[in-house]
Amino acid sequence: MSEPNPRFSCIGSAVMSRIPVDAQGNFPINRTLIAVLGFGLALFNQALFWLLAVLIQGQGRPVPAGRFLFASIGLGAVLWLLLVVLQARATGGGRRNDWLVAGLTGALLVTGGVAASPGCALAGVILLTGWNIRDLKKQDGG
Repeated sequence: MSEPNPRFSCIGSAVMSRIPVDAQGNFPINRTLIAVLGFGLALFNQALFWLLAVLIQGQGRPVPAGRFLFASIGLGAVLWLLLVVLQARATGGGRRNDWLVAGLTGALLVTGGVAASPGCALAGVILLTGWNIRDLKKQDGG
């Protein structure tokens, strides 16, 4: 029988436990590291789509601007959902504070979708990401 998954306080702790580091600070490239880099790239693209929407709208081209706007919000929704699922898995179902933060950042995401404001959606994803990496500073001894 396999051992149950350990519970972590946040996704950051779970990720750091899966990336081994040697005495010199070197670490191998593994699936976890690639997933973290992929998430970072997707978060960057969410912000980039928002910027492209603003720039294209400034050129008087509302249709392609709207496509980038909703691509930004849609990507934000996917990233938010991914964070919530991973948070629940890493913490063993989540704690009340985790669900409260997820709800508040989800409200920002919904507000961004309703108001067609990718800034709200990006803020929701960035805040939830920050919540989920809050223990990384503690692991460095800081």
